[in-house]
Amino acid sequence: MKRDLVLALTAFVTLFVIAFAAGILGGLGEAESKHAADSVLLYVRRGLMVLFAVILPMATGKKGLTGYGWKISFRWIVISVVLGIFMGYGNPGGFDPRHGSAIVLACFHAFATELFFRAYLITTLSRTFRGFWLPVVISALAYGVFYLTVWTTWLQPGASKLVFVGLFTCLGLVFGACYKKSGSFLVPWLMHFLGVLQYRMFF
Repeated sequence: MKRDLVLALTAFVTLFVIAFAAGILGGLGEAESKHAADSVLLYVRRGLMVLFAVILPMATGKKGLTGYGWKISFRWIVISVVLGIFMGYGNPGGFDPRHGSAIVLACFHAFATELFFRAYLITTLSRTFRGFWLPVVISALAYGVFYLTVWTTWLQPGASKLVFVGLFTCLGLVFGACYKKSGSFLVPWLMHFLGVLQYRMFF
């Protein structure tokens, strides 16, 4: 197995264990799920995502941040905005866009999540697995499973947890496919950011 793939797998497992131990077993997940600005886990979880996505590629001589794609066409801006707002209207657990602090947290949340699960994982997986869909699917499955470390998902009874895993896996497929197709990290970041704002709060 390639070294960069081993590092990516290790990073995911490390994130999962830390998030589950702190959020579910340690009880810190409730405040994080409410997007409380004073939630330590909110920053630690996402800070580790950013750290891994930036540092690990350099450990294997890869580009890292500069290789994730930082240009976006007008067409992809439109696609990202339309899909993101559509997701936001249907999102019952996002950030309240009426508060500036919540918007900043939403931006950070989307940045960290997309940097790790889409930019880092898909880029790393694509070096080993050829074709368009396999890296996207693996990344999406990892994203879905990772939501078992989220307080609101873990509280669901029995098999209902799998519904949440499936839902976020599907979202991961959308974000991942758009990243892979556009070649720009800005696409899933913008889409995810707009998708976690609760626009219904305005009405």
